[in-house]
Amino acid sequence: MAALTLGGCAYEWDSLRPGPDAGGTPDVGTPRDTAADTGMATDAGADARVDGGAADTGATDAGPVDAPMAMDVIDVPVVIDSGPPDTGPLDTGPLDTGPRDTGPRDTGPLDTGPLDTGPRDTGPLDTGPRDTGPVDTGPRDTGPPACVGSQCPCAPTTPAGWCAIGAACMGGTCVLGPTAGSLVITEIMNDPLAVADPLGEWFEVYNRVETPVDLRGLRVRGNGTEMFEVAGANPVVVAGRGYAVLGASGETAANGGVAMTYVYGSAAMNLSNSSDVITLLAADGSTIDSVAYPASGWPETMGRSKALRPAILDASMNDVAVAWCPGGPAFGAGDFGTPGAANVCQ
Repeated sequence: MAALTLGGCAYEWDSLRPGPDAGGTPDVGTPRDTAADTGMATDAGADARVDGGAADTGATDAGPVDAPMAMDVIDVPVVIDSGPPDTGPLDTGPLDTGPRDTGPRDTGPLDTGPLDTGPRDTGPLDTGPRDTGPVDTGPRDTGPPACVGSQCPCAPTTPAGWCAIGAACMGGTCVLGPTAGSLVITEIMNDPLAVADPLGEWFEVYNRVETPVDLRGLRVRGNGTEMFEVAGANPVVVAGRGYAVLGASGETAANGGVAMTYVYGSAAMNLSNSSDVITLLAADGSTIDSVAYPASGWPETMGRSKALRPAILDASMNDVAVAWCPGGPAFGAGDFGTPGAANVCQ
């Protein structure tokens, strides 16, 4: 049996539990009042009598109403700043009224210096050749410009006026260049058919250099004592890489329809139908080119020119018969050749 120890005393656990063997009467309590409160006794003598008398009709307690007691308010002091509004200066001090950085506005590296007013790339603007190709279709430079000054060898006041064949006027001085071969005899009409002979006779020369040449001063010698010199008040120009035609007559109706560069006249030279020679001489007497055609072996067709093959524009190669061919096509009055233009063999 378990024992319980309290306050230093020991008790048997079962002796503390009420039970049937405790010897007393169990407390069953009072019966529940199930009757309505009618003023009658509800319990059998045990309950007190309920006041069933008349309702209290006495005077109403009209005494002063008890003043409500003050509530126990927690004493938290609240300061409601009921004093005058803060009428002090509302920070009316200077609103940063100091100088508003009126100094120079960053005149530093904002490149406020001169706006590159220096020379605008005035260096050479591609001063090389300005494409002097076929864009410049205007008339070509007609030879060296006339010089000025009494000491200028190629000034208009000198007898020749321009430099000799193979030379150019550079700064008032005739500068000699290669003379031999600078002009090439390329075509010969020695036996015309559509017009009378010798008025229809002519021959053609080609300028192998790029610089225009003034033919004045050029001397042309034929067979025997025949000779003439190209002269005149105006330049007789053959363009660079161009052709010039020299003939007996300047009348297109008489020469078969040829535009002559220079007319030497039938009295000065006759081109034989059988064999002849044409020699070009510079002003100093040196030979520039010479062609001698014999009586046989060369092209010889009446009404057709003797034409140097177009691939052979050389003063040495034009000395042989195989370099020549019958010219064409028909021009002007009906003869065949290409006076003043590249040759065509037919």
